[in-house]
Amino acid sequence: MITTLFLLLALALGAPIPHVALQPRGAVLRIAVVGDTGEGSDRVARGIAALHKKNPLDAVIITGDAFYPCGPASKKDSQWSRVRALSQIGIPLFPVLGNHDFCGKSVPDAQIGTAPVAHWQFPAKQYVVDARIAELLMLDTTPFAVGRSDAAADAVRQAFAGKKVSWRIAVGHHPIVSSGYHGHFPRAQHLRMVTLEPVMRRAGVDLYICGHDHHLELIDGQPRLLISGAGSDPVPPLVPHAKTLFPSEATAQLGFAVIEVDDHTMTIRFFDGEGAVISKPFAFRR
Repeated sequence: MITTLFLLLALALGAPIPHVALQPRGAVLRIAVVGDTGEGSDRVARGIAALHKKNPLDAVIITGDAFYPCGPASKKDSQWSRVRALSQIGIPLFPVLGNHDFCGKSVPDAQIGTAPVAHWQFPAKQYVVDARIAELLMLDTTPFAVGRSDAAADAVRQAFAGKKVSWRIAVGHHPIVSSGYHGHFPRAQHLRMVTLEPVMRRAGVDLYICGHDHHLELIDGQPRLLISGAGSDPVPPLVPHAKTLFPSEATAQLGFAVIEVDDHTMTIRFFDGEGAVISKPFAFRR
């Protein structure tokens, strides 16, 4: 009877989620977050590289849609040139899939595993980055948003179950809440993504990171919400959310975010495409 219960539990939780180790350079984990870079990441990559030279980063998170108009169809696809500038920064790149990775002749699995660019770390469509201070759960939200799969919600429940880690961070492409277009439309996808919020709250997720909307934004809540999709073609948000901490007004600006985490504090700042700071530090303590 006990064996049967364990088997049913294992089937319910699904296959184990692959883990990738990330060793911070020091006591503070520093990660740049950029998304929707597919129109050409060269400029924002230069900004991240300039910041990295002044104050070293540990990794870059790509919040999806690194390739436009559609993702690569193979390991030899010329689309890989779109992420070469980011790869040349010389630190790990941790991507998630976006909706543009499922269009046209794109083959999402072409991005998984070995890649024709350096530092691309993408072991599975959903995986965990273990960084000692924090765990980052990388989610494939497109099938979830369109109602084809519940795997993203299942991964949130599985990845953080029983874990004792200072910070729990989830990363996907689609926003749960946003002041941009995709925080409202398509309506069915928005309503579907909203159902992830209580799942993340119960799992103790501190921060959800996404792109899809092409702007920079930080929204207070549980979890807090970071939108960083201004990597190539910025679009201003529609109307700031009531709990938006940044920006104070609707702007369209190329840029990225940086998260700094130690055992007790998470700090988030925003930078323009040249690597110049454009916001105050937003600090949150455990």
